[in-house]
Amino acid sequence: MRFVLYVANGLSAINTIILLLAYLWDRSVTLFGGSIGYGLRPDSIPFTLSLIVTALLGWCVFRMRRRQK
Repeated sequence: MRFVLYVANGLSAINTIILLLAYLWDRSVTLFGGSIGYGLRPDSIPFTLSLIVTALLGWCVFRMRRRQK
């Protein structure tokens, strides 16, 4: 069970980071002369859900590790 939580938390964190990097890349396109970006925004539903899931899974892992000590 612990391994599954670690993997899920890692994948969720990677997804959040990818969404954030996509947003930053899109902003750099518009900043350096692009007429419009691709419309990637981190305040969209996928980013928000990914961030919430990452936080909840991290909290579960923290609680589980603390309970085992």
